[in-house]
Amino acid sequence: MIELYITKNNNDKSASFGKFYPRVRYKQTMNIHDMAVHMAEHNTPFSEGTIEGILRDFVKCTREQTLMGNTVKVDNLAIFKVSCIGNGSIKLYDADNDKVITASIGEMKKTDKTGPAVQSLKLLAQATGDYTREELNKDGRLAWTDQAQAMIAEAKGSLTPTPSPTGEGSQSGSNSGSQNSGNSGNSGSQNQQNSVAAPTISGVNPFEETSQVSISGPDGATIYYSENGDDPDSNDTLYTQPFTIDETTTIKAIAIKDGVSSQVTTKVFTKGTGGSGGFETGS
Repeated sequence: MIELYITKNNNDKSASFGKFYPRVRYKQTMNIHDMAVHMAEHNTPFSEGTIEGILRDFVKCTREQTLMGNTVKVDNLAIFKVSCIGNGSIKLYDADNDKVITASIGEMKKTDKTGPAVQSLKLLAQATGDYTREELNKDGRLAWTDQAQAMIAEAKGSLTPTPSPTGEGSQSGSNSGSQNSGNSGNSGSQNQQNSVAAPTISGVNPFEETSQVSISGPDGATIYYSENGDDPDSNDTLYTQPFTIDETTTIKAIAIKDGVSSQVTTKVFTKGTGGSGGFETGS
């Protein structure tokens, strides 16, 4: 069962301003050991240790194969492959400096016309088989968290809903309402304790050629981001280090800690000195 909580888009520059959107509440992160324990409970003759060893070897071999330029297809799960973020060379050969574009990883200066072709490598995972959107839509079962049910109940009672960025639903939150303002206050306090601060997106904006984007978030949180304008989740790109963009791009980021997701932070990076700049907000 997938549990959903509700957030409200408070970005007044967005076409979706004021709309309510569902978010998945992640209950826990299962690591290799946790998966081995789970698999060992499925009437298998193999021990937890044996399964964990096989899983770790599989991860190691997947990394080895993708770095060799192969794709690894795990049937009914995902196709793994390594992709690259390019630097965008102006020329293949810079005659003035006798410099050619190179099949290497590195940064290019603003004054460089060519150099390392790749800014960084990244791992991509494409759903396949039972994990395509069509199949997930067939098999997925959804339910509201207590927090979402409380918001809906407030709205039904003609009270102003107060969206919370947290995915945690508290018991006092689900019982709060117009009959007892004290309970409503307690619910807000608990939601505040469970909330995760939204990440911050930084970089030169507007920019002429390229801009290096950095994302920071609360301690212990995992950050995911998207570059296509869609709200990110844990299936999107994991942020590990600054990256470079070379065209007008909408960056969205989310922080996840202990299964709780923050609000989405949005920043539009505009190429060209005549751009209007970007904005940063939770949505």
